[in-house]
Amino acid sequence: FRNFDVIYGYNAAESYALAIAHLADRIKGGKAFATPWPTDDPGLSRQERRELQTLLANRGHPIGEIDGMIGANSRQAIQAEQKRLGMAVDGRPGQKLLTTLRAPPPGR
Repeated sequence: FRNFDVIYGYNAAESYALAIAHLADRIKGGKAFATPWPTDDPGLSRQERRELQTLLANRGHPIGEIDGMIGANSRQAIQAEQKRLGMAVDGRPGQKLLTTLRAPPPGR
């Protein structure tokens, strides 16, 4: 994941970082992807990633700087919320999680 984060820091597009990291793995003899891209849950724009980080920070997760860059702290917070919500725990910031976290808590 550290290599992915470095590549992602250069160009904050999941598809770009994933493609470059996968290309590097393939060049060194790695296998093709074992799981297809989760096309049923579109990714987030940089503004939406900032919003997601804000929502996670407001729930007490130690995000650090709200910058729209999904690093280790953000991924851990995403995984914690995915687990709490009964979602697949993959640490991926997507529209489904953002939409769920935008909704007011029950009883409000």
